[in-house]
Amino acid sequence: MKSWTKWIILLAIFIMSIVNFADKSITGLAGIHIMKDLNLTFSQFGIVGSSFFWLFSLAGIIGASLSDRYGTGKLLVVMAIIWTISQSIVMFVSGLPLLLFTRVLLGVGEGPFQATAVSHISKWFKPASRGLAISILNFGNVVGMAVTAPIVVFLMSNYGWKQTFFISGILSFVWLIGWLWLGRLKSDVRFEEEGCKQENKQETNRKDIWKALRSPIFIFTSLAACIGFSFIVFGLTFNPAYLIKVKGYTEQQAGKIIAISGLIGALSSLVLAIISDRIYKKTLNLWKSRILFSASSLILAGIFYAIYPFVNGKGSIILILSLVYTLVVTTGNLNPTVMISLLPERRGVMTGTYYGIMTSSGIFAPIIFGKLIQASGTNPAAGFSASIYGISVAMVITAILMFLSGKPKQPVSTENEKKIVNI
Repeated sequence: MKSWTKWIILLAIFIMSIVNFADKSITGLAGIHIMKDLNLTFSQFGIVGSSFFWLFSLAGIIGASLSDRYGTGKLLVVMAIIWTISQSIVMFVSGLPLLLFTRVLLGVGEGPFQATAVSHISKWFKPASRGLAISILNFGNVVGMAVTAPIVVFLMSNYGWKQTFFISGILSFVWLIGWLWLGRLKSDVRFEEEGCKQENKQETNRKDIWKALRSPIFIFTSLAACIGFSFIVFGLTFNPAYLIKVKGYTEQQAGKIIAISGLIGALSSLVLAIISDRIYKKTLNLWKSRILFSASSLILAGIFYAIYPFVNGKGSIILILSLVYTLVVTTGNLNPTVMISLLPERRGVMTGTYYGIMTSSGIFAPIIFGKLIQASGTNPAAGFSASIYGISVAMVITAILMFLSGKPKQPVSTENEKKIVNI
């Protein structure tokens, strides 16, 4: 098989990741319209944002585990079908119950995506190149949230928010048609870890998995990722309303701010991922190239995000959001490589559990944000600011715990890759 085939596979999954995050972002961008049409309060809208994640984490863990057994390509097909259905039936929403159902269903369909996509990509890219490959995948996530923002605003303004959801469902269906052919392709390059896959699966028992899952590196890396993801959750649910109601921008201006800062952040995170990959290639040291890099990024993200409520100019807001996006996304790019290295032969379980913990903040964070904003009464800016400060402080604390959990020069044998990786 030609060497460029892996890039075609990555491109296909990259496109799916755009659709994936576009589906998530529509609710936040349409938030004001949804609350007005369905007569919802900020607290109720917080529940809407939370509902997407009610089964998201559980579905992610179960789905990623099933991908080890039935194949990542097949699971991506199932997910695309669910996305198509859940987004299309929004056309029939007339009240809160059905809206919640569509969000829960979409969460079930999208829960396994990140772990399954990372697992599928790892079959095509060598360990030393996965940081860049995963960062390209995550770039699709940011593009889905950023680039589609102006498009979503345009569609809502001209056709309505329900029709915008329906169009996103059509995009999922179009991707599905293409993947039914492309997903059948298999990598003919077997890395050392792949060559030992069947044997390792037999040798790996529940005790081995549990040992990896309760390791300090896994626990604190997942916890830090959970808090970092709360920044994404705020961006998906309340940041558009924050820019409009508190910062005083129009829907179109808010969409452009989100788009520009997201693109800058995504592109910058690609550069940082390449630097991390190069450090790994030279040192084979997870501590230096991944853990230290990721923890430092999250600490800086927390510091910069705390400045957000104090800036009002468009340029200043874009600068702050770009920096935070860059650093949070960089953490998201690097952490999965650490998870895979802990137990390569069960990458589906490891990444699925990691993403399940990471995205669990989507369950409680929107409800907390909504209640803080609702409790602020006639001064919603106070509620928004409290949410932002809470995220900032939590980022710094969990990143420090992640930093301390890694033990330099502690060797972990990765027999599948026939080498010792130092963490």
